[in-house]
Amino acid sequence: MINILFTLFSILAGILLAEISYVFLLIIEYVMLGSFNFDLTSAWHYLKVGAGGGGIMGVGIAMLRYFGVKGF
Repeated sequence: MINILFTLFSILAGILLAEISYVFLLIIEYVMLGSFNFDLTSAWHYLKVGAGGGGIMGVGIAMLRYFGVKGF
């Protein structure tokens, strides 16, 4: 059960980090150009990338914990 929670929290953390980085890039673009282009398809793309990366990380952590690797 704890392994499933690790996977879910990793997915949520990946999504959160991807969206925060997108907002940070929008801020940099605004400072450099004076305007920015917010595109909903780009936000959706970063959401999927964050979910994929978080899922891979979460499954990896769950497997390492399952196999008893020291440190996990």
